[in-house]
This record gives sequence, structure tokens and C-alpha cells, in this order.
Amino acid sequence: MLKGRDLIMVFDRFVGPKQGSSVAQDARVQVRTPDGKHYDVQEINLVENKILGARETHRIVISTHEEIAKMGSPIKLL
Repeated sequence: MLKGRDLIMVFDRFVGPKQGSSVAQDARVQVRTPDGKHYDVQEINLVENKILGARETHRIVISTHEEIAKMGSPIKLL
């Protein structure tokens, strides 16, 4: 399970002022499902859980939609 603070550290490595690059800052953001399909990120929201006594009181929800412009196969993982 990924927490918000972990997500911040990962994104900071890509786009942070010290180690980030303009290439990463302008990169398209997608989600890949286990079956290999890619979806574009539509929005990211912070939502409150309604379950009383839940371990996590809030969660970050990433909403996706089908790719608008199909991307080719990736060349390599950087």
C-alpha cells in the first residue's frame, strides 16, 4: 500500500528542483493496469473516509479515463 508521503517522495525525485528535469516535468502521466492497459490520469482528489474508526481517515483517489491519444510501446524504463 502506498501512502501520500511516499508518493510525494517519488514525484519529488522526478520533478523536484534539485534532481528533477524538464523532461519529467512535461511528461504525460498514466496508470498501467495489471493486464497492460494504459489510462490517462483525469484528476486527483483527497477524500474523507466515512467509516468511523477506520485506520485511514482520508485517502487520495486518482481518477482515470481511456487514453485520448494512443502512445506507442515504451523504449526503456529510466
